[in-house]
Amino acid sequence: MGSSGCIRGRSDQSAHRRCGERAIISHGENPQQNTFRTVAPVGKYFAPRSGDCQTNSIAVSRPGVWRCIADNEIYDPRFENSKLRGSVICDSNPARGTTGFILRLNKPLPAPSKSSVADSLPWLMKLADGSICERETGTISSVNGEDVPYDCSDSKKCRDDGKCPYLTGLAANIKGGDIWRVDKIAYSVFGGQTTVLKHQHLMVESVWK
Repeated sequence: MGSSGCIRGRSDQSAHRRCGERAIISHGENPQQNTFRTVAPVGKYFAPRSGDCQTNSIAVSRPGVWRCIADNEIYDPRFENSKLRGSVICDSNPARGTTGFILRLNKPLPAPSKSSVADSLPWLMKLADGSICERETGTISSVNGEDVPYDCSDSKKCRDDGKCPYLTGLAANIKGGDIWRVDKIAYSVFGGQTTVLKHQHLMVESVWK
């Protein structure tokens, strides 16, 4: 979820590129409790790139997180870091263990939107079945009239003819509390027709916001 990256669409299932500093909730050894801690990327970064950030992130609804453009590709989210000036961090993915790269800004960051922290949906979730589900920031799929704003890592690549035999995602009705739970939907898309293949109610092991 390489050092190049863009917003993933359902049609091609290419990898998302996600960034930097983040917060995580983990269940740990005791399934009745969650641990909340802040994590920052560590290690060597890939070669820096240049670009601009034009608006607040859609994927992560908290201050200091941005939606940026580099080489005509959209990257969301990108994170400010107190140790960097004139740059943000991208491609650092906590669920997959990638350290990412630094995006050098061609111009200063814009003023944050007042509505940028209103959305409480998390960015990434690792489920009990081992899959990693990531929030979509482009077109959101609809399955039987229900929005599916998350795409999961066990989705299969769509065929060259545009048919998608196996896609997975999460419904928006995330249930918080001591143990987070989600509704995971597996479905296929053929000729504009969406068919539900499986519907599961699963526990969330880790949450990044």
